[in-house]
Amino acid sequence: MLTVRTARADDVGAIVRLERYCFPPEVAFGRSRWHYLLNQAKGRTLLLQDDKEQLLGYLSVLEHRGWDRLVIQTLAIRWTVRRQGWARRLLEQVISEGRAAGWGAIRLEVADANAEALALYQGLGFRAQLRLPDYYGPGQHAHRLVLPLVAGDEGAGS
Repeated sequence: MLTVRTARADDVGAIVRLERYCFPPEVAFGRSRWHYLLNQAKGRTLLLQDDKEQLLGYLSVLEHRGWDRLVIQTLAIRWTVRRQGWARRLLEQVISEGRAAGWGAIRLEVADANAEALALYQGLGFRAQLRLPDYYGPGQHAHRLVLPLVAGDEGAGS
């Protein structure tokens, strides 16, 4: 059985290992970035674990009061549990909590080449707002997607 819980500072080692497993070195967050996300940043990271507490996925989201939005920093699911709806469940939890807390929108960036992620985000109502040439490196383009959480926020900025 898989469960979701909020990450703690002592989860950094397991998170970094999964990050390096799921992402190429040029885009993977390092230990110092994860230390910041877990200990200093305003936001939270949700972990997906099995019954042996093995980390199988995570979603990290930051609060940006100046833009009245949540910013998804990263989302990863280990290949052994992909296509089982776990990324969707983590996203739905963040969307629900964001709406309940009165946030205006959720923003994220996604690689153009990641068709599965694009389909997932668009299926949840995220819409392309800005094209980001070379965002992940030369020739590795991305899009910024935004999901309004309140009616009438569809044209909101960054």
